[in-house]
Amino acid sequence: MFGVRHHGPGCARSLRAALAEMAPDIVLVEGPPEGNAVLAFTSDATLEPPVALLVYRPDLPRRAAFFPFAAFSPEWQALRYAAEHSIPARFCDLPQAISLAREPAPATLPSDEDEKGDAAAPIETGAESELNDDTVTLLEIRDDPIGSLAEAAGYSEGELWWEEEIERRRDPGGMFEAILEAMAEVRAMAGDETDDHERQREAWMRQCIRQTEKEGFSRIAVVCGAWHAPALSDRPPARTDAALLSGLEKVKVEATWIPWTHARLARDTGYGAGLACPGWYHHLWTRPEQSTAGWIARAARLLRAEQLDAPASGVIDGTRLAETLAALRGRRQPGLTELRESIQTVLCAGEYAPMNLIRVKLEIGDVMGRVPDGVPTVPLQRDVKAQQRQLRLKPVETAKRLDLDLRKELDRARSLLLHRLRSLGIGWGTPEQTHAATQYRRGGTFHEIWQVQWHVEFPLLLIEKSVWGN
Repeated sequence: MFGVRHHGPGCARSLRAALAEMAPDIVLVEGPPEGNAVLAFTSDATLEPPVALLVYRPDLPRRAAFFPFAAFSPEWQALRYAAEHSIPARFCDLPQAISLAREPAPATLPSDEDEKGDAAAPIETGAESELNDDTVTLLEIRDDPIGSLAEAAGYSEGELWWEEEIERRRDPGGMFEAILEAMAEVRAMAGDETDDHERQREAWMRQCIRQTEKEGFSRIAVVCGAWHAPALSDRPPARTDAALLSGLEKVKVEATWIPWTHARLARDTGYGAGLACPGWYHHLWTRPEQSTAGWIARAARLLRAEQLDAPASGVIDGTRLAETLAALRGRRQPGLTELRESIQTVLCAGEYAPMNLIRVKLEIGDVMGRVPDGVPTVPLQRDVKAQQRQLRLKPVETAKRLDLDLRKELDRARSLLLHRLRSLGIGWGTPEQTHAATQYRRGGTFHEIWQVQWHVEFPLLLIEKSVWGN
């Protein structure tokens, strides 16, 4: 039982080592079983993360779920391990055919009384509150189990504790056993207050494990979120789980792979299991031995590309400062906090504006994944992809300006594609005002100036708009 953080390079590296030691004959991964139909693509070298497994209802494409994977995601590395060693891999979470059959909770807007503060708060305080201190503590443990463990260990935040103790751990031996034990204690403290949906998810995963055992597999590796690991290890009778899963409504769903981006993995995009700094974690995955000096060198290159002063001596001084700060704080090695402080002090001369650039370009990053041509698509998607290749318009999430000369056949075709997508409500390109385009070239109406930027949700929109034709 391998309890992991959904996007953690240290977990991914330790998991690879643990799988090599265990030599499983099958790998079960937390994820929608509808994805098993496209799991074979994980052995294709042209499926390059970050990518997302998209599961949607063909009759209602807006009802969809995304399951993102980065190169440093433990689940992705588990799937890659299975592909490299020619052993079966399966997704084992509750089917999205069940989850997407449920009506979404209606969105509620704050009333005037809420904004004035007259309405009752979700958690009351004072003598008449129905929630006592113990109840509030249990809610905090369930909402943030990692934060609870970090607080017990004397850390100010869960992110810092998890990164130092798990993600940057040098000796992974016994790590997953420790995670399992710690999460079992946290769940015991929080009590059995898991909602129905979470109980059904864990029941389904346990049923998948039982089914795998019945099929004769003896070395089963289960890769799941750390919170679920104790519930999957301590299994109740099968009839109890069967009762939890009986009578659940299902709908027809389909699955495919779509490109994803590091920016979409970031927390501030609203993705629930997102990361504050996916670019930093990608750096830890690809260059663990150069995590400090390599990071500061990358920051210096970025600043130089923006015509800002960042000498090699600043990289040396910044590295020394980061290592000194880590030593003063009793940490094994510099983390992102120490690196930020040293970069701002040495390379940015204390200024905040260059740090905002480093935040966007380096800590988050603009990496975009790639999927093979053979993944399932609707005809409209295939047509758009074919035209993108033919017209040499690469879909990238970085905004750029496109100057089209409508006297040229290629540029006319590009303009036509962008206009057609806009008519479908897919704003890959936004035309600038005609007078701006004219001024840009000092006369002539045969120029169009576009701002083009691809977004990862566009494939889902293409699926939705396919009802209008192919």
